Amino acid sequence: MRQLNSWIAKEIEGIDLRDKRLDVRCKRVIKAISENPSGSIAQTCKDWVRAKGAYRFLDNTQVTREILLEPHIGNTVGRIFERQEVAVIQDTTHIVVKQKDAEGFGPIGRSKERLKGLIVHTTLAVDVEREETLGIVSQEAWIRDGYYDQQESSRHRRDRPRESECWQRGIQAVRKLSLGKRTISIFDRGGDIYEVLALHEQVGQRYIIRASQSRLLSDGKTHLFETVRKNNAIGTIEVHVPAKGSRKERTALLSVRHETVRIKPPKILNHKGGGLLINVVEAYEHHAPVGCESLRWVLLTKEPATTFEECIRVVRLYTKRWKIEEFHKALKTGCRIEEHQFKTRKTLETFLGLASIISVMLLNLRDNARDATATVHGLSEVQLQILRKQYPRLEKNPKARDVLRAVAQLGGFLGRKDDGDPGWITLWRGMQELMLLEQGYLLSKFTLNLTSMSPELVGKD
Repeated sequence: MRQLNSWIAKEIEGIDLRDKRLDVRCKRVIKAISENPSGSIAQTCKDWVRAKGAYRFLDNTQVTREILLEPHIGNTVGRIFERQEVAVIQDTTHIVVKQKDAEGFGPIGRSKERLKGLIVHTTLAVDVEREETLGIVSQEAWIRDGYYDQQESSRHRRDRPRESECWQRGIQAVRKLSLGKRTISIFDRGGDIYEVLALHEQVGQRYIIRASQSRLLSDGKTHLFETVRKNNAIGTIEVHVPAKGSRKERTALLSVRHETVRIKPPKILNHKGGGLLINVVEAYEHHAPVGCESLRWVLLTKEPATTFEECIRVVRLYTKRWKIEEFHKALKTGCRIEEHQFKTRKTLETFLGLASIISVMLLNLRDNARDATATVHGLSEVQLQILRKQYPRLEKNPKARDVLRAVAQLGGFLGRKDDGDPGWITLWRGMQELMLLEQGYLLSKFTLNLTSMSPELVGKD
């Protein structure tokens, strides 16, 4: 637990709110939240006076999400420079606000759902080789004023601000950090925008983007999907598919084929320009299990993609994108950001800054539990003694994976051979249980010491 507290302390060390009292309050609030991220503000702060102080802190105009994230982003960039290859993954999520009297929010989701909340777009850095979450590179949040007319002309759409421009701003944010060729953008279908593809090539940024539409090719007659699917598969690959919503975790066997095409500029750009020459890798599933939708990914890239090995590498790189879905799950399930009763956009967005840092911490906790080579550090000797007493098979000098699996068992993980690795929710529950056991042990030890030193005081008021 000390390891996690020291990590949080490092990530917020550079926060400068231009008020020493606010700086102290910031450290107290984020420490309290990090020790119980799924609890309410009242639960994490333990009493009403501290909770009231936390709410005032979140609502203070001097405290913004951008200021809170600034030192963490700087640390993330430092970690990126230490790695050989890093995936920078962008994605958008909606934070639903449930209280009816909340102010400053806009409509989200489909118009008929009548939901309101905040739209958040994050760029997350992940080490490609170790699949370690390095942190946030950029993040923006906004509200939607309303829904645009679905029948609007391409001219009107071209001339007005568009929400999809957040993808381009994310690319520019990465470019400004001068990270070089070590980073590669990984986008899902939301990033399949011609201007996004063109900007990647303009600034020299590597990318892999899943296609959402069968774009018109440069001959003006043929389309992307049909052209690629005329080719035969050059091999197969097994891909681990994580659980998501109703989708169960499984291993999928995907066939792979490739093509190189030139995409024609879209109608919104009046089809002007020479188009973009792009490599395409399609990975598709012939026979999905009963009740599962067959996977089919058409991936657009400038990475080499002519040999089977090169195509496999593109597919493997694309699967790193799932990490940002886990980040969103950490925000919504781990930090329960949608369950807090924040009534203003300002308060929610400030909390989002803190919750984003904690969500990265939660993902790292889970990553360490999966790394069989990592060594354990940061847990107190008392915590290790408790784990050895609870699980006698734990070695004297255990690896991080064995220790964290033992912690997960305290949180309800069964640890059977077929159970796979524990999730971060179970790990965090186990951490909280371990802290309670440690506090109980230290309290009993303190009581025994007090009794031996002053037995005449025991039992007196």
